[in-house]
Amino acid sequence: MNLKSVFKGIVSFALVVCLIAGTSIISAFAKSTESSSKDYADKSGSYSGTEFQATYPLKKSNGAKVNFWIKNTGNVSVRITINGDQKRTLAPGKNGHISAPVGFLSSEYKFKVVPTPNGGKISIDYRIAQRD
Repeated sequence: MNLKSVFKGIVSFALVVCLIAGTSIISAFAKSTESSSKDYADKSGSYSGTEFQATYPLKKSNGAKVNFWIKNTGNVSVRITINGDQKRTLAPGKNGHISAPVGFLSSEYKFKVVPTPNGGKISIDYRIAQRD
């Protein structure tokens, strides 16, 4: 065995190791980039309890406004807000939505539903969606 063929074998092995490691690093980076760009809301569900509250980081590049839709399936009126503003009250059996503009920089948006006027247990279906 000569020195030249040993060197070629070592270089080939190192090249294969680097290609495998590089592929792993690129796929891991792609996954982390994908999850970090998830600064938008598209959530829906049902809730029963004393108060509903959800917070999401949003940025304008994912949509100029965010909508908060509620169907009041309970037997007390509910007040819905986004960041404490855009207030709307929905009677039992009614549905409706409110919207808020999304700022240029990423920011936390708080969506809240409370029983009104005298408290109680709420029951709702909801959808939070960011749109243009």
